[in-house]
Amino acid sequence: MTKNIKNPERHEVNIPIEEGKVAAAHVAATKRHLVLADVQRDRRFAQGLRWVDAKTAMCVPVLKPDGDCYAVLELYRTLAEPYDDRAVYSCASVAWWAGAAAHQAGARATLQRAAHLDLELRALLHDYFCERAALDTMLTDMLAIVKSFIGAMRSSFLIVDRQHMEQQLVADVWEDGWQSERTALPKKKAKVNLSVEQSPAGLVARTGAPLNLHDAFRDPRFLRDIDPATGMVVRSSLTYPIKDKKGVIGVVQLANKGSGRPFDAEDEQIFQVFVDHCALIVHFYHMQQSKLYHENLNRVYSELLGLHLRPCGHDLEELETNSAIVPPFNFKSFNYHISEGSREEMPALVCLMYSETFAAHKLERRRLADFVLTVLACYRPNPYHNAEHAFCFTHTMYLILRENPGYFSFVETAALMLAGLCHDLDHPGYNNNFLKLCKHPLAHMYTSSQLEHHHYFLATKIIEDKKLLGKLEATEREAVLEEMRYDILCTDLAVYFALRAQLAPLVADRAFSWADTAHRRLLKGILMTTSDLSGCCKPFGVAKAITESIYEEFYNQGDRERAMGYTPLSMMDRKRRVNQPAEQIQFLSVVVLPCLMLLTNIFPNTSPLMDNCRETQEGWHEEIEMRGMRLWRQEDSTPPSRSRVLLKEDNN
Repeated sequence: MTKNIKNPERHEVNIPIEEGKVAAAHVAATKRHLVLADVQRDRRFAQGLRWVDAKTAMCVPVLKPDGDCYAVLELYRTLAEPYDDRAVYSCASVAWWAGAAAHQAGARATLQRAAHLDLELRALLHDYFCERAALDTMLTDMLAIVKSFIGAMRSSFLIVDRQHMEQQLVADVWEDGWQSERTALPKKKAKVNLSVEQSPAGLVARTGAPLNLHDAFRDPRFLRDIDPATGMVVRSSLTYPIKDKKGVIGVVQLANKGSGRPFDAEDEQIFQVFVDHCALIVHFYHMQQSKLYHENLNRVYSELLGLHLRPCGHDLEELETNSAIVPPFNFKSFNYHISEGSREEMPALVCLMYSETFAAHKLERRRLADFVLTVLACYRPNPYHNAEHAFCFTHTMYLILRENPGYFSFVETAALMLAGLCHDLDHPGYNNNFLKLCKHPLAHMYTSSQLEHHHYFLATKIIEDKKLLGKLEATEREAVLEEMRYDILCTDLAVYFALRAQLAPLVADRAFSWADTAHRRLLKGILMTTSDLSGCCKPFGVAKAITESIYEEFYNQGDRERAMGYTPLSMMDRKRRVNQPAEQIQFLSVVVLPCLMLLTNIFPNTSPLMDNCRETQEGWHEEIEMRGMRLWRQEDSTPPSRSRVLLKEDNN
């Protein structure tokens, strides 16, 4: 018995909680009240009340709602006057309320500690997720905090390695020393096989159930763990699994409470808060590892792709040295199409067009030749979206820019010409809707204009790999690539309709301004659409052949859609081939001619495109008449509408 320093009239004593000997200890052990009529003669309690000379006594346990004995109320009298039932009832009532109050106070204190722990852990998580702290530092600080809150002396953190090939639980381990060592958490060099590990962490990893051991050293299920540095053994142990929807992803363990007591329910509640935060850490760690893995995998694939994106050395040498080529006689006419000449001349003709528009003094000849050959080789052998289509696009853009010099800057011109050749790179022969329908990876990568984004990605990769723009300043290179991105995305017809709706009123009201950047962007979008659809603006024989190749791609897609259980659109239904002429007349009227009207109003010298388009439309009408079909002609019965861009007459 020792005196209480704060209150000399009170004493602090340590009495083992057991039945017999001391009345208060007996009540704490049995959790039942006790009334002693004669303390000195009661043989059950040889030590009496231990520290007072009493005649009668009453001991009532203060129980929490969970059944734990929090305290014992002991009342005694020095006179031989026993306590009656009324006194017992009153004391029991006080003890009941005291137990409830103690429970509430303990729960409130636990919640406050948990909330405080949550705030500290969230602050650390913020730094970690913002990549301001390394994982080792993060774990060191977090385990130091939870050890301080619970009073543990040792901790360890295990993260399951999901990339391990064998069907075993293998984990990376972070351990600290004892609290007095004040050391960081060194990561073990060797991994731990939790599938066979005879430790609390191994058992928890295998079962997925938390484990609170009072004496792990004496537990026959585990090896006796003795710290080699300090000679201390692991007694009490609190081990929890960290889980996600796939199972155990980690284990965290505390050992040896500083007070020497085992971990209690309050410690478990506090520790659960910590484990919840650990789940976020491990999940983020796995995401980082996956990200790092796929980044390196992409580098490997990129090197492999670069290896196969090299043109034939003989072709490159030939194109670089024999750069002079005599273009066909009608090359500078909108009527020209590569099908009239030799397809082997396409690389040289592309280099010629580039040199005449923007590349003469800005690009190295060898890099340009390497780029052109690589891009043309990256087009798939589709019926329509192939290298010939890319050439046709580039040729139309070349003629428009050549006949209208000075309107666009070098950056704009270079972007338009480069985008022209690259605008359908690696086209699979199916449209964006089909990619969404079959859940193609591109449909998951981009929310809109999936193919156009893919074309731009490949274009930038080839440009960077070939160092095509190496002679330009960094800002100029970035500007060209950004312009290219916009230009290629404009080839999506969904984007075209939005641009047309904005540009048409400007042209009709004579409000188009070359000084307005937004107006110029609208026009560049129309230029891309015009060049993309320029196959419809060739002489009818060529236009018809191009259309048939388009329909062959459409029918291939329709066949796949039908095989998947869907009904294809009319233009993609091979069984409705007879509708081709009518569909083309409608397409030219609704899509192509309005685009050409806008362009002609800004660049009148592009009128041959519209003339050819009208002749193509007339050719389809003749096809229908030859087949004995009747088709309503809109222009025969309806006056011109606002769909045609009409310039307002000058009032002056």
